[in-house]
Amino acid sequence: MLPTDSTTIITRDNIQLLHIENAFAYAEISLFGGHILSFKPKHDHRERLWVSQHAFFDAKKPIRGGIPVCWPWFGPHKSKTNLAAHGYVRTQTWQIISCEETRTGTTVTLKPHTSKGDGFEGDVQLVLVVHVEQQLTIQLCTTNLGDTPLTYNSALHSYFAISDIKQCELLGLSKKYSDKTRGYQILDTPQAYKFNEETDRVHQEQPKTLTIADGEIKTDIMSSGHDSIVVWNPWQEKSISMGDMSDDGYLTMLCVETAITQGQDVAPNTTHVLQQIIQ
Repeated sequence: MLPTDSTTIITRDNIQLLHIENAFAYAEISLFGGHILSFKPKHDHRERLWVSQHAFFDAKKPIRGGIPVCWPWFGPHKSKTNLAAHGYVRTQTWQIISCEETRTGTTVTLKPHTSKGDGFEGDVQLVLVVHVEQQLTIQLCTTNLGDTPLTYNSALHSYFAISDIKQCELLGLSKKYSDKTRGYQILDTPQAYKFNEETDRVHQEQPKTLTIADGEIKTDIMSSGHDSIVVWNPWQEKSISMGDMSDDGYLTMLCVETAITQGQDVAPNTTHVLQQIIQ
């Protein structure tokens, strides 16, 4: 599929990147992983996404940052310990199905090399649709092509760029959450929701809009088709231990993930859409 006037393909190390620039915004998508790396609306030229300075671009390991696509499971596989966390499509090369220019922006549709893999049974068509305008809309579409229902987990594992994790606040969550750092205890969501330690939390609620308040700067995140919001920051000790992250990388990122953690059923010949919109 040839790029349109607003799209070009460049190469970084061993990975092809689709660069998008239209009247509304800049964006960049790695074809390795179908992985969105950048989104900058032109009305403020502010980068919404964070990518590690030490991220791997070797087309072997997942890229640290941006918006990884976790599918068809989230976290470790429920029964097979030898399988990679977060599924297998984030380490595949994705193909561009179409690029379309409209008066509202640029729409890119991609699919992985294959939706079949060890650890998942199901005849599925998986498509990622990315619409770049003054806001970024991401739709991960799972179509059941088989004759029986299937169940999957997934996430748009978005890393947001912030100035200082110790000064930012997350607005819009209010119910209890499961805390992985405390043995999956069920705890009350803090009000105000600020950060001073490693954070790995699953909020089983579906707010329409969340806001990262980073001083005077606000980033809005709208989700649909999900059952959970996952909030993650590795903090200092884990950042130091990670080979694809600088020791202080945790200070300028916050993951707010639109996720399916409880299992999404998809009937035959139907499509489920996991969607995140970033403003």
